[in-house]
Amino acid sequence: MAPQPHPRSPRSCIAALAATLLLGGSLAEAAAPGLSVQTATGRSGAVTGPRIALLIVPQAAHAGSRAATAHADEEAYRKRLREIGFDVWTFGPSDRPELERSLREAATRLPEGAQIAVIALGPSVGAEDDVFLVPQGNPGDLAQRPNLLESEGVRLGDLLRRLSRRQPRDLVAVVDECQPAAGGRCDFDAATGGSGASLVGAQRTARRGSGAAPLAGRASLRDILLGAMAQEGQNFLQSYEFLQRGLADSDLEAKASGSLTTTFAFLPQGYFAGMTVACNKIDPNADPAALRTVALDPAIRDCEAMTAAYPYARSFADRLQAGREQRAYQKAVAGCEDRLSASSYLGAYPAGRFRGIVEGHVLECDRVRDRQQTADQLRQQREADDRRRWEEQAQRERDRQEEVRRRAETQRQGEDERRREAERLDAQRRAEEERLRNQRATARSASGWTLNYSSQLLEIKPMADDHFDAQKQSFSTVWQSRQHGEQVAIYVQVSPNERCGEARQYMNEQILPRRTQVSRSQEITTAPGRSGYILEGRGTARGQGAFDERTYLDFVSIRRDDRSTITHIGGRFPAEYGEVYRAELLKMMNSMQLPSGDRFTNRCG
Repeated sequence: MAPQPHPRSPRSCIAALAATLLLGGSLAEAAAPGLSVQTATGRSGAVTGPRIALLIVPQAAHAGSRAATAHADEEAYRKRLREIGFDVWTFGPSDRPELERSLREAATRLPEGAQIAVIALGPSVGAEDDVFLVPQGNPGDLAQRPNLLESEGVRLGDLLRRLSRRQPRDLVAVVDECQPAAGGRCDFDAATGGSGASLVGAQRTARRGSGAAPLAGRASLRDILLGAMAQEGQNFLQSYEFLQRGLADSDLEAKASGSLTTTFAFLPQGYFAGMTVACNKIDPNADPAALRTVALDPAIRDCEAMTAAYPYARSFADRLQAGREQRAYQKAVAGCEDRLSASSYLGAYPAGRFRGIVEGHVLECDRVRDRQQTADQLRQQREADDRRRWEEQAQRERDRQEEVRRRAETQRQGEDERRREAERLDAQRRAEEERLRNQRATARSASGWTLNYSSQLLEIKPMADDHFDAQKQSFSTVWQSRQHGEQVAIYVQVSPNERCGEARQYMNEQILPRRTQVSRSQEITTAPGRSGYILEGRGTARGQGAFDERTYLDFVSIRRDDRSTITHIGGRFPAEYGEVYRAELLKMMNSMQLPSGDRFTNRCG
């Protein structure tokens, strides 16, 4: 989808696209199939527009040693390019139709006016009129079968022409290794065509060094190209010359298209100085007087982190060295007491910027010390007399405070003893109450269920002790509270399922219409062979316009293979006692054992 005119910046366009296409955020040893997008980790004011790198890894890592190297190269390039401000689009292993489709769609989504760098990894094949990328699934001897290139390979020239239609600010490409087809050649000018792209790369050669000496075997361009990417201010033409020098004694020979741009640089001049980081706040030429009060430690720690992240950034290394010297200078002139810091600075920086200032500071400290010694002798005598009087007075005050402390400690110990005794009695009372609540009895029904309940908390109503209603054909058991009487009602009813429906249907038709407020309503499975539904809330209809405001909880269970019987367990209790009776009801539900065969079996056919 081509970008439409709107007030958003090109960078925000890329961010939005990345959010759409992103398949994963972590580095991996092998590129995943399809397209993944990762945004730049480094930002600098020296970069004024979007920068996008397209890394193409068309073959799977297991396809061979050269393909495995290409995947390792992609990981290294991706890390370096993101560090220097590129959003990286990786095209992983794909067959020819999928690779062509991915490249075509990606070209239409690129923002206009961007700097675009294409890096084709793994072997490519050069024909008479183009360079072909070799997708996954191709024969290993494709270079020896040029008649298959058009049907099996992907033209690099087509990709560059599509990219040029996005009117990029710069368009450069790197072909990691081009292998001439039988009867063909690696013609980079043919590949650039009318795209205006600058193309560099390498071709494996059988030449030997001077005196027929063997050449160094390189697995790929990676080490040399990463070095070129780390040269701040080096344009693309100079990067090619860097490749030539680095490959001079190897079995890879640098190649390039007829003209190379001088406006594109992998690492623009001033990139690191333009990064908004604390390290750049260190001024190597800062005024010595102003430095005395500057907090340098945060910037130095940031410089240490930046040099670890960017070991090739001389700018950060220089600022780190300057910051450490400035911090040593601060310590050296902070005062006359720390003579070691001054000596350390003079030893560590024999030609430092601040050597003269530190030496002058040491001389002045010596003069101050001499004057101070004379004054100190007179002061020491006066202080000795004053100290004796102060110590006598302080001792009297300590004796008085110790007496106050002893009295307070005696009072505190008495209060602690009374508090511990009260806590012990309270814990004893709670334990006894808990013991009584945990005394449980077993209830059984002629319909086949059993459960246990707290005999100290509940008692079965005499008229509802497994009562069988012949008219309704139902069995009912009802408990009431020993403490709160009929304000609390917990019940179990087993009855025939007149409509033969599921637990949800029964709950919605028979129980929910008589409830006013619902806080929980959901299916619940207590056994694989049964369906269940639970309803919880507050308020039950008692008649026309009359409501019972007690809290309620109802659970209905029905066998899945035979819906003839409904088992309904529930309760109603005042909200202020809900914590106690809801917990007891859940214990009863969890302890309930249902018969293997229901009372009204086969009633639903």
